Amino acid sequence: MLVLDGHKSHESAEFQEYCKAHNIITLCLPPHSSHLTQPLDVGCFSVLKRAYGRQIETFIKAHINHITKVEFFLAFQAAFIESITTQNAQAGFRGAGLVPFNPQAVISKLDVKLRTPSPALPLPADADPWVSQTPHNPTEALSQTTLVKQRIARHQGSSPTPLFETVFALAKGTERLAHQNTLLTEEIRTLRAANEALSKRRRAKNNRIREGGALTVEDAYDILSQQEVDEQVRRD
Repeated sequence: MLVLDGHKSHESAEFQEYCKAHNIITLCLPPHSSHLTQPLDVGCFSVLKRAYGRQIETFIKAHINHITKVEFFLAFQAAFIESITTQNAQAGFRGAGLVPFNPQAVISKLDVKLRTPSPALPLPADADPWVSQTPHNPTEALSQTTLVKQRIARHQGSSPTPLFETVFALAKGTERLAHQNTLLTEEIRTLRAANEALSKRRRAKNNRIREGGALTVEDAYDILSQQEVDEQVRRD
């Protein structure tokens, strides 16, 4: 038995005659079902596609829109190492319902059912999940502010309204700075990765020029791109 994906080449008379002459039983998968029924599509290639997309986004965020062979191989190698693994291959066969044999693994995905999400369990009234500390991200800043408000509200004294306003303003500033810091950190990381890729390509082209090679238009474009990235990294 030969399982096919329904490609037109499998429908030719020559192919069908060959299978008939060699006692090969052909079984075509339903159209547009390979993402559910083919193990490597389920466990490896779909993961590879997403991983490669993330690698290319790194260059795009660094304003590198011209992807050459150098960038392609750098991105593909990182995505390949991340996605093509024994664990993902085994997960693909399991997800396709082949090993162990479980047809419901695929059939259940063909029948989409709407489901109301379960409501989150309320925290006990006396629960205090956040311990006072210096916040390092927007979520922690909000938790710290909530804790301060709770402690002020329990304070027996004058009206806490002015203190609430002060704490709220402080929290907004902290949250804003935390967001900015997160964005800047990610931008610097992507610029450094792109700079490393362009540096490798520039060194290779410089070696070729020193050995007597010609400077092409693409080489000149790459040199200018490298200079722009270097300047951006220095400013950040």
